This record gives sequence, structure tokens and C-alpha cells, in this order.
Amino acid sequence: MTSPSTVVRMLHTSDVHITGVDSVNALRSVMDIALETDVDIALIAGDLFDSSRVADDAVALVVAELARLSQPVVVIPGNHDCVDEHSIYHRVDLRAAGPHVFFASDPAGEELVFEDLALTIWARGIENHEPQHRPLEGYVPTSQAHWRVVLTHGHYVPTGEASYRSSPIAQQEIAELECDYLALGHWHRYLDVSEGSVSAFYSGSPWEPIRDSGTVNLVTLDAGGPRVERLAIAPRAL
Repeated sequence: MTSPSTVVRMLHTSDVHITGVDSVNALRSVMDIALETDVDIALIAGDLFDSSRVADDAVALVVAELARLSQPVVVIPGNHDCVDEHSIYHRVDLRAAGPHVFFASDPAGEELVFEDLALTIWARGIENHEPQHRPLEGYVPTSQAHWRVVLTHGHYVPTGEASYRSSPIAQQEIAELECDYLALGHWHRYLDVSEGSVSAFYSGSPWEPIRDSGTVNLVTLDAGGPRVERLAIAPRAL
């Protein structure tokens, strides 16, 4: 498929793991970068919240941070904030931040179309984090002349490696995926798992106690194909 003529700049993050008020600092850093780089859209690839027990005051700060942007923000549930019967999203509506926030809650995956960007995103989060859950299952590439982005959350499994981990994403699955960019969450470190014509990356967490700073991906979709720039960030005080 011929690449669209539009140029799209995306900010890809994941695994923010909000636990309380103090941990909102990391999300604030991500929103700051989105504003500073003037991206067209932001993607949060799961585990925005660390659990269903996050207090209401921290939740309110998360909504306020998302409200700072005017460009679209797409969020999926991960394994820590999955959409099961105990999900935090039964009491949290991220759309309260504004109509620019899209929470992809369909456990079978759903397609989001942004016509002004010539961009179609297939987003699938987690309902049950188990070995039977296949994060890429059900994806059908759009027939429109759009950029095709897949947003999901799972554990990468290289070819030949035996794994019994939950929510596996096999190397061969990526190779056969018909999309321009695969935005992944679950691993807390930046990693390029691209295969063939598919650019596939983990963004890493925007905060990581083991490291000096977190990381996010600045992704540019243009005629030259996807380009990914890794940006290091240090959470800032509220």
C-alpha cells in the first residue's frame, strides 16, 4: 500500500503505573513532552494505573493531566489495569478529560479512525492476562489509504524461545502484521522488535526506579517510513 501524503507525529508511552499522587509526576512529564514537541496524537499502551486501588485524588490528577492536551490521546488497558470485573475503569471515565481522549475498552479490539491525520489505529487491551490471550488476534488492516498503527500490550517471544508467559506476542506474528507501526506496552524498557516492513517498539516506562530517567518514543510517519526517536525524561515535581 502506498504511504499517505500526510505526516503524522505520535508520542508513544506505556506502563506509567500510577499508584498515588506522587507517581503522577511521570505522566506530567509525558504530557509536557507531548506539548513541547507538538505531536499530532499520543498513545498510552496499557498500565496507566498500577491497580484498581488507586485513590480518587490521584485519579483526579491523572484526568487533569490528560485534559492539558487538545490533540487525541488513545489509552488501552494493560495487565495491571485490565478491564475485568475489578477494573479501575468501572469507576474512572478518562473521557472526563475531554472528547480528545479515547479509551479502547473492547477486549476484542477496536478500530479508531482519525480522518484528518489519514490514520487508523487498531487498539486492543487486556481483559484477562493469561497465556490464552493473544494481543494481536483479531487485527484486520484497514483498506483505506491510511497510516496503519496497532496499539497493544503483551510479552514479546522471539522465534524458538519456549514461553508460557501471559499475553504472548510472537516474533513471527509481528513479521506477518500488515501495519506501519506497532506500539507496544508491558516491558518497562525501550526495545526495537521490528520485523520485515513492520516497525515495532516498546517505549519503556516513563519512570523506572532502577534507572536515572524514563523513556518515551517520538514516532514520525512520513514518506520515508516510520522513524522512532527515543526521548529520555526525568519526572518533574507537581
